[in-house]
Amino acid sequence: MKKMMWMVLALFSGAAMAEDAPKWPTQDGNVTVIWQEPDNYRDVKTGSGVQSRYQNHVFATLGKHLQKGIEPKLAEGEKVTITVTDLDLAGDVRPSFGATPNDIRIVKSVYPPRINFSYEVTAADGSVKASGEEKLADLGFDSRSTNRYHNDALRFEMRMLDDWVSKTLAPQL
Repeated sequence: MKKMMWMVLALFSGAAMAEDAPKWPTQDGNVTVIWQEPDNYRDVKTGSGVQSRYQNHVFATLGKHLQKGIEPKLAEGEKVTITVTDLDLAGDVRPSFGATPNDIRIVKSVYPPRINFSYEVTAADGSVKASGEEKLADLGFDSRSTNRYHNDALRFEMRMLDDWVSKTLAPQL
């Protein structure tokens, strides 16, 4: 009977702790990426599989990509915090109407990738060096080369973020 009570107690205390844990990956370090209210994002839908796993993959992949692109450009002690407020992946998920067991993502020029976020760059002394809000959309995403990421499903989003880092963020660092 005591074992049963301990198991029930452990089960409920674990569930309570799981609710406090962050649901989506947040990249920390010199570049922190926060995914704010991702359930309200415009389009991070999977055509197949478990939706939460797909979202986790998308957020982790794009967050790590931003870290790898920004960290080498930072001076000693600088930090960047990016808070993503909306994401719309390239393409649109459509039902296959029985042709396949899963829905499919159609990638056409009328469904460009978009991302909205705010960012803040802090210097080593803690002062804010730069900040802003961005609403990025790559309307010509399907007409430019993606050789660098040709095997990645998120290649259009990665290129859009790379363009922002090189054209907007890097000059401010």
